[in-house]
Amino acid sequence: MNPEEVGRWLIQILYDNYDTEKYVPVASLSKVIELSESMLIEGLNHLIESGLVENSETGYKLSLKGYEVAHQRVTSFCPHL
Repeated sequence: MNPEEVGRWLIQILYDNYDTEKYVPVASLSKVIELSESMLIEGLNHLIESGLVENSETGYKLSLKGYEVAHQRVTSFCPHL
């Protein structure tokens, strides 16, 4: 899986968990996506630098900007977003 695909999956999973307002641990993300934690952390760091994801000691969640981007993607008619 290339880094762009990893980022899309991470955003989708974090979007699906956005309403819980809980931070998702990297170990849980690793199980869902079936990738190593090191690959996920690399993708998450890129998303943090882009302002799409926030992190804490307990895990990761979408920022408001990340939620808006993910919501736009989910509700768009364009399959390439």
